Amino acid sequence: MNTNLTNKFKKLNSIEKKQLQTNNFFPDYKNKSIFNTNSQYKIPIFTEDFFKNKKIYISKHNRYADYPSHTHTFLEMNYMLNGHAIEYIGENKIELNKGDILILDVGTTHSIKALGTNDILLNIIFKNNINFSISNIRTLGQDANIMSKFLLANNQFSKYLIYRCNDTEDQIQIILNQIIKEYYFPKAFSNKLMDYYLNAFLILLSRNTNLSSNETIKNKIPNIVLYMLKEISTNPENVSLNNLAKETNYNRSYLGSLFKKETGRTFSKALTEQRLLIAYDLLTATDMPISDIIASIGISNKTFFYNKFKKKFHLLPNDVRKNYKYYSFISHNK
Repeated sequence: MNTNLTNKFKKLNSIEKKQLQTNNFFPDYKNKSIFNTNSQYKIPIFTEDFFKNKKIYISKHNRYADYPSHTHTFLEMNYMLNGHAIEYIGENKIELNKGDILILDVGTTHSIKALGTNDILLNIIFKNNINFSISNIRTLGQDANIMSKFLLANNQFSKYLIYRCNDTEDQIQIILNQIIKEYYFPKAFSNKLMDYYLNAFLILLSRNTNLSSNETIKNKIPNIVLYMLKEISTNPENVSLNNLAKETNYNRSYLGSLFKKETGRTFSKALTEQRLLIAYDLLTATDMPISDIIASIGISNKTFFYNKFKKKFHLLPNDVRKNYKYYSFISHNK
């Protein structure tokens, strides 16, 4: 992170000075647009009037006092630039460490415990737009792996997503830091650059959305099913229900039934879908022969592969490769 920015965030503002002296919360509501807190709304509801023709609004979260429960009419992201924070979403306790990202859906109520001197939490909010929504982040990544598919099917778990620094690509933090830099120290073409960065950032979030992104799912779904999903996602060429039964000392039929109950699909269907997704990526990203692709994803029956691939993508593998090369050529020569 830019040294000037880091120093800017560490500097005490007027509200932090008051909160440091008293440990009491001083509202910053006047700097933001909210529904009148004296009305029937007991929880402050922040609206999006303060974007001022920008797609995002970034501010530092004030330290030294607990921030009470509040909600928003827009998508909010909390980015732990440094230190540690504790938030509550309902009864769920969320701990954030340096580099972690918490994304809160529209209307999600949360509170934040007091931050210390070295705790820098940035609030990044996105103007309501089809691109800036949890559902879009999840649907963009639905074809990335079977775990994202499972998230998509469980809309009841869509109130928030967590991206742990240690479990996500470094580019997420790199691009986010660039967005913050362009926001606070704008130069020529900063707005255009931020648009590009935001698009790339959303795609990266989608690619990194998985079961570890949602701790509610972790608490609701049996660990053995999470393990099975992880094996399908990370080791699809070798995983099998028989091997999983041996590894876990569970009955094969029991594992199959439990997986179907919790995910809504059979183990074999989930595994085949993941293998087809990998095959599609290899077709568009490499020149690997199709026969080698089939072998690399763990499918031995070529007829089975071609039938399933055509059913899922409505094209044969060779057609996918030809179309991708054609459109790449056209785009490159525009």
